[in-house]
Amino acid sequence: MKTTQASITLFVFWLVISGSVAPLDLVIGVAYSVGLGWWAARNLWSDDAPTLSLRQLGRLLVYVPWLLKEIVVAAVSVAERVLDPRMPIDPVIITYRGSMQRDVSRVALANSITLTPGTLTVDVDENTFTVHCLAEEFADSIVSGAFERKVVRVFEG
Repeated sequence: MKTTQASITLFVFWLVISGSVAPLDLVIGVAYSVGLGWWAARNLWSDDAPTLSLRQLGRLLVYVPWLLKEIVVAAVSVAERVLDPRMPIDPVIITYRGSMQRDVSRVALANSITLTPGTLTVDVDENTFTVHCLAEEFADSIVSGAFERKVVRVFEG
């Protein structure tokens, strides 16, 4: 099951990165994805490696578009700040304390925050996240717990 999940995830990533659905590209993508998925399942993950149920996979398919929307909104906001002659940048470092039970949830939250322009997860210590924000407004979705709720729904629900 781990090999299949890893292979499917890698193949979707391949499609996004390559942007091609030409037959040869699809064959190469499947070959690389299956090979790397098999290798990863055998060499990188222990027996307690995180896996997703079908319900969680469905929730992940809802989470990814939400995260992409957050990334685009934040990117536009960062671009506006950078292009503004007054440069309204007022960086802050915040500490967010979550209540996640699984390491995979913590990693997903830290990476989701970092993927969002204007924010960077600087440190994670159990459920305490130190995050650098380009401006205080960038911390709102983190402090409100919106990111954590979405991540928990996928990885712990």
